[in-house]
Amino acid sequence: MTTPQVSLLVSGTIAVSVPLPFLQKFPTPAASPIPLQQLCRHALQAPIGFPELWQCVIPGDNVVIAADPETPNLADVLSLLHEELGKVPEGGVALTLVLAPDPSGQQWQPLRESIPLHLRQQLNIVDHDPGDRTHVSYVASSTSGERLYLNRHLAEADLIITVGFTRFDPSIGVRGTSSCLFPAFTDTETLVRTGFAPTPGEITSTVQARRQLVDELGWLTGTQFTLQLIHGPHGPLQVLAGQPDQVFEQSGKLNQKLWSITLDEPAEAILTSIPAGPAAWQCFGQALENLLEIVDQGGRIIVVSDLEQPEGPAATLLRRTQDPEELLRPLKKEHVADGNHILQLIEALRRARVYLLSRLPPEVVEELGMIPLASEAELLKLLTTIPQCLVLPSAHCARCKLS
Repeated sequence: MTTPQVSLLVSGTIAVSVPLPFLQKFPTPAASPIPLQQLCRHALQAPIGFPELWQCVIPGDNVVIAADPETPNLADVLSLLHEELGKVPEGGVALTLVLAPDPSGQQWQPLRESIPLHLRQQLNIVDHDPGDRTHVSYVASSTSGERLYLNRHLAEADLIITVGFTRFDPSIGVRGTSSCLFPAFTDTETLVRTGFAPTPGEITSTVQARRQLVDELGWLTGTQFTLQLIHGPHGPLQVLAGQPDQVFEQSGKLNQKLWSITLDEPAEAILTSIPAGPAAWQCFGQALENLLEIVDQGGRIIVVSDLEQPEGPAATLLRRTQDPEELLRPLKKEHVADGNHILQLIEALRRARVYLLSRLPPEVVEELGMIPLASEAELLKLLTTIPQCLVLPSAHCARCKLS
């Protein structure tokens, strides 16, 4: 009899099948049988609390998209938004995409290259620089009296469309809708004043206060339309579009059902997969932070991910140091582009053994403090030494806790 398999699929270059007898697996839904493009089209044609998107603008309007770069298949989503807005008569609208700083320093080059050529030629792509005050404009003051600034393209837009995927996020509770705007597209000074931080060690305000400020800014800017993906362990499950408050409420209920993970006791080992893409390292760091809530001290976190070689300043420092913990204080004190996910990695290495199956050279993985797995065969061999291993694909989406 053939041994049952559980498959972890990570992009087109890494696919892993793991025998079930070694594993304890959470019940997780399969990917939607409906293609993502069809899900998006349906959501845009029947938005929640709003008419069809193309009916929300008039010819000549300046439409600005604030997109979360972690959004799966973002280039396809952008193409469908362009297609929908193409229904506007008499010359259509001017379309701008604003991008937050890329922690890798590559200006989201893989994302740019994945956008179809015809769309790239018609889309004004703007890179936001939080360190340059000329990139932001004053929007309004919050109820607490904080002066709020936002990228000037967003501040001057006739219509803002936020695009992302909703998931749990330790810094603001739940990510999605207006969090595509803030804190990604403000300036460094505003981040400090409002209690947001470039690194986890500097966050001073509460999770609830940060989410309230995010939602308030969305209201103050008049953001009226959002498109959000509901991500499952094996790909997008659903797409919601329309009025941000209603989309946020519905997506929150779905995420609670899909991604709230509670264990009676810490797990000895956890196996996860992280989707490949331009924001894979950010997802990787968030997955490690989430899993630290449920893995045993000294336990094992095993990650399968098609990661690109990290080139950011924090990753370079980590590869050169003999003692990763020496980097904790300087990385928390001084903001660098890739500091957040490198800090998350260092914290994970303090408490667990981290294994990585990827296409990265083994020496790079070792310099980053992890244990490289060269092949699927090595992964399976490792699993035979573990009495019980938890499987949680896409752990960056999960809210993990012990009962």
